[in-house]
Amino acid sequence: MTTPEPPAPQTAGNPAPLADWGTRALGFLIDYAPVLLLNAIFSRTAVISWIVWLATIGYWAYMGHLDGLYGQTPGKAMLGLKLVNQQGELIGSGAGIGRKFAHILDGIICGLGWLLPIIDSKRQTLADKVMTTYVVSGIEKKPFAVDLWTAPKA
Repeated sequence: MTTPEPPAPQTAGNPAPLADWGTRALGFLIDYAPVLLLNAIFSRTAVISWIVWLATIGYWAYMGHLDGLYGQTPGKAMLGLKLVNQQGELIGSGAGIGRKFAHILDGIICGLGWLLPIIDSKRQTLADKVMTTYVVSGIEKKPFAVDLWTAPKA
């Protein structure tokens, strides 16, 4: 049995330190816990589940906005992660939203794109590869607070 590769070293096209898959997955669960809870509660009624589905799409886009403009969703902020481009810079709101919807590619083949960071030397999902983004660790962790779900004040 082989051991996983160590994190990729920092190069001009690869910011470091790269976040591990487990931390990224936990951040995702933190971010989408409110949506998962709403879907579990309201999935029994067709009209309400349709409204919750639309709200989920809006929430997904909002998480992309936070990712692109600030580099962090609530889950990333609590776990000390940040989304950046090859130069270590923020990608902007539009690209952040685009990246969220590019995650559809990650789920197409039995969700294997979501698992790609486990074996990829750059620890990228398919969406990260398409958008040339990286999730890095080592950022100051923020404690849980409801205002993590709102845009930071300027």
